[in-house]
Amino acid sequence: MAGIDSKLAQLETESLETHVAVAHERFKNLDTSIARLESVVEKNASETKEGLSELKKIIIWASSTLFATMLLALLTTVFGTSVGL
Repeated sequence: MAGIDSKLAQLETESLETHVAVAHERFKNLDTSIARLESVVEKNASETKEGLSELKKIIIWASSTLFATMLLALLTTVFGTSVGL
């Protein structure tokens, strides 16, 4: 691979047309790689947003359950009987 790279570098120094063609291919490959990375980042962002939404729902559910339990304990303590919700 190093031999090919050195030969290509030598050709590029000798010919502007070769340099332009090789640079075009390099930039095309770079654009393809960047586009692939952008799609992966967008997918990860979407999955993270969905995960946070689910986490918010769980936190709200847990908070409301804890509040109801504490309220039931308070009412039981104050009135001395079991109060059903």
